[in-house]
Amino acid sequence: MDNKHKKMKQAMQMSKVNMPFDDFEQRIMGQIADLENAKSKALSDRKYAIIFFLLGSICGILLNNYWMNRLEVMETMATYRNYTMILSQIVFVVLICSFCHQLWKLIKIQRDKSYQ
Repeated sequence: MDNKHKKMKQAMQMSKVNMPFDDFEQRIMGQIADLENAKSKALSDRKYAIIFFLLGSICGILLNNYWMNRLEVMETMATYRNYTMILSQIVFVVLICSFCHQLWKLIKIQRDKSYQ
């Protein structure tokens, strides 16, 4: 019985892990807490990104509509007016597509991080 006790004690001492630094555990736990805080902040940032994207899109549509009405009233040549209207609409579409792409990447990053 005493021999088994000594073997068990030796086996338990072999499984003992020595910490490389005295504050190793506190640093690791701090990093885990920081990671959890960053995840919750990213979720909040995603909500703000969606809200401001929608607000920006609505304001952009209204501004573009206002600009189109102003251009129709202006007394300029029809070709210049048409080119200006098309250019402003292209700029608006490019901005919306760019913002959609950025929002899509943000949502994809969040989804990928939540699965890990």
